[in-house]
Amino acid sequence: MNNQTNKKLTIMIVVTQAVLMTWSIGSSILASGPISASIITYSLFGFYVIYTLYTKDATMIKLLTLGTVAGILELFADHYLVDSINNLVYPGKEAMIWTSPAYMPFAWANVLIQLGYYGILLSRWKGWGTASIILGLAGGMYIPLYEHLAKDAGWWWYHQNVPMVFNAPVYVIICEALISLSLPLLLTRSSNKGVIHGLIYGGICGVWIYLSAMLSYMIGG
Repeated sequence: MNNQTNKKLTIMIVVTQAVLMTWSIGSSILASGPISASIITYSLFGFYVIYTLYTKDATMIKLLTLGTVAGILELFADHYLVDSINNLVYPGKEAMIWTSPAYMPFAWANVLIQLGYYGILLSRWKGWGTASIILGLAGGMYIPLYEHLAKDAGWWWYHQNVPMVFNAPVYVIICEALISLSLPLLLTRSSNKGVIHGLIYGGICGVWIYLSAMLSYMIGG
């Protein structure tokens, strides 16, 4: 990836992340409900798909592939939180896949694309080991902020029968730190190895999300 492409992709990721956060804050203030989650999720994911098809950027192909596969497999972790431990609650006013809103795999794909890109940049700068620690800490702070906004927006929330930090359970913070921690390694391993490797490592990421949910609940639930 040359410097010009790198700069263009970085600007795109930063801008779309800012759009997602601004929309989330606005939805939180307005208590806009699940429809606003669907709008931003499908719009952002659609933009990533169009950008990838248009630019044929190898990094975005890798991120989009891994994020989509992991996002689909995240439905198992969602089911664990909703049905097995009965902690995560969705309004149920939107189209559902299993126990999750239909938009949820794509919402996870969007976040994994954004965090994953930063993981790639950090890995090139400091190596994947240091990048993993930095991204793990960042993910442990960033995604729970998203969780906090989601409750006020009416997208989803958690029963407060577990230790909480604002609207995010402690185990969710641990879980999302563990997920973020894995991204630099997964993305550097799949670097420049084509779509098949992206699918494989996306599958590994999806399984890790499920395992992280169970392990985190054992630790902090």
